[in-house]
Amino acid sequence: MWLVCGLCGLAFTWPATAQNATASYSTAKVEPSSQAHARKASTFEEFVDATIAQERRLAKLMRFYKPIIETYIQEQKTELDQTSPKDDVYFLSRIRLGDELNVREFETREHAKPDRMKLLKRVKPEVFTAEDFAQAIFPDLGHLDRQNYEFKLVRWEMLNEVRCIVIDVTPREGANNRGFVGRIWVEDEDNNIVRFTGRHTAKAYAKRSVHFDSWRLNTLGSMWMPAYIYFQESDPNDPASHSPWFKAQTRIWGYDLQQAGDHREYAKRLTDNPAAADPARSETSQNLSPQLTVGEPTYTPEDRIVERLQLAGLMAPDGEVDRVLEAVTNNLLITNNLDIAGVRCRVLLTTPLESFVIGRTIVVSRGLLDVLPDEASLAAVIAHELAHIVLHHAPEGPSQFSLPFSDVETFVKLKFSFDLAKEAEASTQAQNLFSKSPYKDKTANVARFYQALRVHSQQLPNLFRAQITNDFVATHTFGTQSSANPPKTNQLDQIAALPLGSRIKLDPWSDTIEMQKSKSPPLASASENRPFEVSPFFPYLKRLEQAKVAPTGSSR
Repeated sequence: MWLVCGLCGLAFTWPATAQNATASYSTAKVEPSSQAHARKASTFEEFVDATIAQERRLAKLMRFYKPIIETYIQEQKTELDQTSPKDDVYFLSRIRLGDELNVREFETREHAKPDRMKLLKRVKPEVFTAEDFAQAIFPDLGHLDRQNYEFKLVRWEMLNEVRCIVIDVTPREGANNRGFVGRIWVEDEDNNIVRFTGRHTAKAYAKRSVHFDSWRLNTLGSMWMPAYIYFQESDPNDPASHSPWFKAQTRIWGYDLQQAGDHREYAKRLTDNPAAADPARSETSQNLSPQLTVGEPTYTPEDRIVERLQLAGLMAPDGEVDRVLEAVTNNLLITNNLDIAGVRCRVLLTTPLESFVIGRTIVVSRGLLDVLPDEASLAAVIAHELAHIVLHHAPEGPSQFSLPFSDVETFVKLKFSFDLAKEAEASTQAQNLFSKSPYKDKTANVARFYQALRVHSQQLPNLFRAQITNDFVATHTFGTQSSANPPKTNQLDQIAALPLGSRIKLDPWSDTIEMQKSKSPPLASASENRPFEVSPFFPYLKRLEQAKVAPTGSSR
């Protein structure tokens, strides 16, 4: 008998502060980055013109893609000089770039119910809209030019492995009511904006001033594509206090969905031709049909569902993270003397915490993996889904579904859940599986995580509202009867859950994911212990050619 370790230690990963370059600054000349990329030196004005031209190329390129954009917002409250979430809002959409940025939200089962207006009131559309947060993909789409803005050189600065010139940008007076005020970082080889921070101020451009920090990654040739945006704004009713009103994370992914859906482990290929799709009829990227797969019909219904989710950009391709989850699954199977073949694991790319099983495929959301404090807690989550397989439970969702359907209808068409009696039975079986596993001595840690879930579920209903299955907190009851101590956020050695974004790194181009490998330093104070909370993004910037030879770095 052998056991395989899946996770290595706690996954608190805090970013290293970007180091400023020591190069001399000049408003007259912009020097090339290195001898390997030597080019004729240009004036700062020419550098700005090249940056404006490259930004226009990016906007033109984005017209060929319809990526997914996800925004998760946490409204804040302040008590005793400490801030914490008091409510949350969630948007999952697909964006299409034309003359303007168009956003279409994914439909949910609640949207289809008669009380849709009640739901819309619940998510406060008069305050937050998906469109407002999507605007921060660009500083000013189609209007970042000399006619509308003034550009001022600040300094040279290194962002990880990328040498950048830092420029302050302000609107010109009377420049068609334009409204980006902030700072941009432009890499010195191809004049791409790789980061920009600031706010939109014009009423015609955004409903209110919101500060953001927007990052791009080098995912396609010389182009840097939008990937991460962090938002934070103070209370508009008390601006002098600087108390946070809300914090939000936005992720953009799903650019290369033309390559999605091919189950290479089955040596299958799709016959669908993305170029033949009619963009006027398609509200999504492809709407490809797994039924068109060539060869013998060896796909099971669960294979078709997994592939359909991947085609929609909602499921990560099979990869290294799945092997980690399957190693934990095998630990549970081996120590319980279970001979069940064909159990696989996959990762749903969305933030809300959920896990479910389709046939013998266990699915865990990226957001849930992000907040799990240790391997034992992951094992408890997997044990619950494995229990459904052991007990031969059949989900309430359909084993067959009608094709084709639009990507944005995915959460309406697919539903895989069990009734409460089966969920209770699975919880009991899961604790039996866990008690015989190599994680059995970590029961207190797992109970602390599940108790933290219940404590925060009232303040963060959208984080715990599953998209495809039953709500996570209601169905996973590990440790409910345990005598373990409740979560104590003021103790540095008792970490109930991690902040969102602590563990999983997502490639916005290919949808591949990887797990953070570096260990984080111990917490310095209780204020750093913020379970389930959003935090700023600090992706590790490097060029594609550097990524091929450089070791993987921290993404946050």
